[in-house]
Amino acid sequence: MTVTRVVWGALGIAVVSTGFSYPSPGIDRMGTLQIIAQAQPQRTGQVPGSHVHVHATVPSAYASSHLPARVWTDPKMIAKGKEIFTAKCVLCHGEKGDGKGPGSTGLPLKPADFTDARMVADMPGNYMFWRVSEGGLVEPYKSMGSAMPPWKADLSIPDRWAVIAYIHTLSGHDGPHTPREHVGMGGGHAGH
Repeated sequence: MTVTRVVWGALGIAVVSTGFSYPSPGIDRMGTLQIIAQAQPQRTGQVPGSHVHVHATVPSAYASSHLPARVWTDPKMIAKGKEIFTAKCVLCHGEKGDGKGPGSTGLPLKPADFTDARMVADMPGNYMFWRVSEGGLVEPYKSMGSAMPPWKADLSIPDRWAVIAYIHTLSGHDGPHTPREHVGMGGGHAGH
């Protein structure tokens, strides 16, 4: 079964890179087309396979998982988040949070670039909490070959909040992560 997933994942990356759709196990034709459409370059000059901007809808189980407003600007939480990020995330996301860590080489789906202020502004807190909690084991990221581990078993809820608050600062923003501060938050991708 693992070999099948690797083959489908490799085929998927090749297909996404060329812009064609394909039916794959576990994803219907519409889902495949939606993933491919989302995985296309978002900005002029962005190369496929680089840091694509893919935000799926937040599952209902995480819909109300917003971080408390105080967390976004709490210096102790941000410092704790930096400590955790350095220990667990730098390998792939890089010291700067730009997704260019040494572990990102050769990954089919590149780690998120948290220095991209527009991308970070587009992600509601519940979306970030979902992604940190579940990692790449959820669709559409699983089918795209995400190597991100789920952190819900290793990090407490406050520790996940801390990491999220820290990565938010990497985008250059130091205020609360709210729709009032980020016009267009969700951008039709992640939902609220």
